[in-house]
Amino acid sequence: MIDNGVVRRLLLIAVFSISAQAQTQQTHDITQVDIATPDGAMSVPLPQAQAKRLKKYEIPELVGTRQALGSQLIDGKLPRPLIDFRAFNGPVEQRLSIFERGLVVISMSGAGGLIRKKMIIPQDALTAYLNVVNTKNLAQVREGVPFATGTASAQLRVYDDAGKFVERRFDPTSALPKGLQDEVLPLQDLLRAMSEDRTVTNTVAGYEPQVGDQLVGDDKKTWRVVRIIADSNVVVLRCTTDPTTIYIAKKDLYNYFIGAASAD
Repeated sequence: MIDNGVVRRLLLIAVFSISAQAQTQQTHDITQVDIATPDGAMSVPLPQAQAKRLKKYEIPELVGTRQALGSQLIDGKLPRPLIDFRAFNGPVEQRLSIFERGLVVISMSGAGGLIRKKMIIPQDALTAYLNVVNTKNLAQVREGVPFATGTASAQLRVYDDAGKFVERRFDPTSALPKGLQDEVLPLQDLLRAMSEDRTVTNTVAGYEPQVGDQLVGDDKKTWRVVRIIADSNVVVLRCTTDPTTIYIAKKDLYNYFIGAASAD
């Protein structure tokens, strides 16, 4: 078996080899911005030092990824699932699912809000994950799996090309056998990276505002675009519930807003 650190480094090398450029946001209008949920959040809060680091450097797991805008149906059907990882620890639930064509979806609840995000990883990166996390490797994990408890439980399910799956349930807070840990750690790294990101996983990034559009901020308030100052690319927004007006550079909107307001 390969050392855990080597496995993770190989995955990062594979992702880095895809593209030397940062995450790509496609220019789009409000119809491609996800609707913000009432209890939604964009990312987990970070310590100040780590937040500064992320502003300066790219998150390795997200290099070369792109936004998953609009419907992700394939010929009118949901994409085929490849990997599904879920973990519960008390009130906190985390889930990461990887589908064909590189679609990655996460959901997190119980940690200050509901986080739901999606993105698309490059084919080479998808292949790198599947070379480590697959039915053959998971099927070989038979001994030493810690029994899942009532308060801490995790499930890793991996599908083969025929749609059949291999699954292991375990206690994520206990030491895992090496074969299982080799598969779980890269998925935890990817889930962490997506939960901290505010760019490629935020559909407000790349959004081209129009007067009348309504966005929901981190404060859960709704803001209406009332003016766009062309010379400076500054967007003027007015709160729909408070007599407050703010001025934000168009390129920075994703730092302040989590999605579009619902039609209601």
